[in-house]
Amino acid sequence: MSAIDFPDSLRRQPRIGLLGKLVLLHFGSLLIFTTWAFGGQAPWARQGIAAWGAVGVLLFITACWTRDKSSDDNTWPALRYLWPLWLYDLLVVVSCFNPGFREIVVAGERSLVLGDPHPWLPSAARPLLAAKELWQFNVIVLSCFTLFLVLPGRRFVRGVLFLLGANAVVLAVFGTFQKLAHTDGLWFGLVHSPNARFFSTFIYPNHWGAFTLLNTAVCLALLFHALRRGGTRDAWHSPVLLGAVVTLLLAASVPLSASRSSTALMGLLLVGALTHFLGRLIRRRREQRESALLPVAGIVLAVLIATAAVAYISRDVITQRARLTSEQIAKIAKEDTLNSRLTLYRDTWRMAAEKPWFGWGLESYAHVFRVFNTQRAAELWVWIPFYAEAHNDWLQSLAETGFVGTGLLVLLILLPLLAVPWRRVDSAVPRYLLTGCFLVLLYAWVEFPFANPAVLLTFCATFSCALRYAKLDLRAQQEKIR
Repeated sequence: MSAIDFPDSLRRQPRIGLLGKLVLLHFGSLLIFTTWAFGGQAPWARQGIAAWGAVGVLLFITACWTRDKSSDDNTWPALRYLWPLWLYDLLVVVSCFNPGFREIVVAGERSLVLGDPHPWLPSAARPLLAAKELWQFNVIVLSCFTLFLVLPGRRFVRGVLFLLGANAVVLAVFGTFQKLAHTDGLWFGLVHSPNARFFSTFIYPNHWGAFTLLNTAVCLALLFHALRRGGTRDAWHSPVLLGAVVTLLLAASVPLSASRSSTALMGLLLVGALTHFLGRLIRRRREQRESALLPVAGIVLAVLIATAAVAYISRDVITQRARLTSEQIAKIAKEDTLNSRLTLYRDTWRMAAEKPWFGWGLESYAHVFRVFNTQRAAELWVWIPFYAEAHNDWLQSLAETGFVGTGLLVLLILLPLLAVPWRRVDSAVPRYLLTGCFLVLLYAWVEFPFANPAVLLTFCATFSCALRYAKLDLRAQQEKIR
């Protein structure tokens, strides 16, 4: 009897080998460590990511070697998809040997002064910092890309997605209890937070917002997969209802964290998912020649009740942020100049325009921007506001690595995306994952989510899983045709 005579449930399921198990173990431990260790932003956490990530690089090399020799699909994937990363690495490595600043000691304090770098080569203001940041970026990207290489079936991809979503939900519950307890520090007050508006284990609420956007998209992807798969009498007797409640619990943590821009993007994501679900429900009811009015009305009512409950729980935070927003709008209307954020963007663009090709060097923004910062505040004396980040990842990338480096990062995303014939992909899973990634890329125009290692790791993992799931979905369609 041929394989095509067996029903789908009896077909041989793909198995994962030793290498795949090691990759999953490494990624899971890296994810949990990074997210629970203050989002990876503590200095010791970054050192841990750099050290443990080295194992991920070794696994990546092993996966490329074994796949290149045995697979007839996507030969040399590390070259086909990752050549922009290798060129980006080359750009930063060259810049480390061409320092743009030199360190001097004035009155016992160390200061940076403009050096004499080679004008036609990339340069770095702080070569050591650039090298450390480049290594962290590579270990995260390569550890996640290895998932694309080794996961043999869609159920394994969903397993990784379940790990991502479950970890985020636990963090959200932890952060919610911590918020409702009005603690004055991380880990229920055990660790002092440099930012009063922290949430869960994340120091900056907007980083939590970006992290939650990605993971809510992951939960929605799993929900719609469960809906499509069926196998139960109705939604009330399936994991869909529990999954929807858990997803709303995760999404509700964003307004509770006081992140305004993330709350707006989360609302956009949930409204889109609700519209998709209602459209699917109406279409199915019409196919069954039944009225969709009652179930649609019930779902809309449930959503309104859930929204009111979230607003009630977050009422103090929402009131505080609304008051701050009105004060900022009144200040902008009163002054003749643009607000500080737009001034910051303008000055960052001036910094980028000074060295448009290769920029000032990776991790140079906090040190070089002082020269271009035009903001001043006069009280008893004049002081200059300090910015470690540009609050715009796109502009900061242009300032640090120029149009060449930023273009290579864009190609690192576009190349694998363009290699997938998306019109032939049936599953909604990769589309929801990519929607979450797109929202964070959009968010990076007004904030700096990718400065947080946990956000970068989740973004790369979600992106890799979306690509792998799409490839496996196309492969499954071809096997059915055969």
